[in-house]
Amino acid sequence: MNLIFSNNLYYNLIFFIVVSICITWFITQTFKVILKCWLGEKFSLKLFFRDGDFPSTHTALVTCGVILVIFLNYMTLNVANSSDVPAYNNAKDFLIVFTLASIVIRDAMGQRHRQDNTNKNLKQLKDYVEDLSDDGVINVIDHIDMTFESIDNEAIKRVGHLKHEVYGGLFMGIICSLYPIIFFFGKYEWLIPTILATIIYIVAILVFLKIRPRVKTRLDSIKAKYTKSKK
Repeated sequence: MNLIFSNNLYYNLIFFIVVSICITWFITQTFKVILKCWLGEKFSLKLFFRDGDFPSTHTALVTCGVILVIFLNYMTLNVANSSDVPAYNNAKDFLIVFTLASIVIRDAMGQRHRQDNTNKNLKQLKDYVEDLSDDGVINVIDHIDMTFESIDNEAIKRVGHLKHEVYGGLFMGIICSLYPIIFFFGKYEWLIPTILATIIYIVAILVFLKIRPRVKTRLDSIKAKYTKSKK
C-alpha cells in the first residue's frame, strides 16, 4: 500500500476510505451535472447538490462501499503480517459506518430539509387564508403567488430514482471504487481495464440518452395503436 501517514496502516486505510467515498460522490455528481447541461439545462452550482436524476449517487456510494469491503476482506485474507489484520478489520467497521452516515446526513440536509420548508410554506398559506379580511383580495393573490413560487422552489420534484438511474449509479460506484484501489494499493494491472470500462460506460450512456426518446416515442405509438384496436 502507498503509505501517506508514515507507517501507520490504520490511518492510511481510513484516509483511503474517505478519499474513495468522496471521489465517488464528486465524480457521480459532476457526471450528473455534465449530463444535465448537455441535455440543455442551465449550469448552476446548486445542481451539484440536487437529488434524483442519472446516475443515482446514493446507489454509487453504497456500491463503492460494498466493493471496498470486498477488497479489504481480500487483503485481510492475504496479508503477509498477521499484526496488520486488526487494522483492516477496524477500517472495515469505519467504512460501513462512514458510508451509512454520509447517506443519512445527506438526506437529512437535502430531501428532509426541503420537505420541512415546503410544509412550513403550506402552513403559512393556510394560516394566512384563514385570517383573511374581505378587503384584502389583491394582497391575498400576491401572497398566494409568492407562497406557491417558494413551494415550487423547495419542493422535491422526484424523491425516488428510475431503474436506469439506479443501474447507472451501481456501475458508477464500481468504477469509482477501482481508481483509489489502483492508486493506493499499486494494482496498476487493473488500470487499463478500468479505463476501458469507464469509456464504455460513458459511450453507452450517451448512446442511451440519444436513442431513449426515440424508443419511448415508438413504444407510445405502438401502445396507442394497440389501445385503439381494442376499442
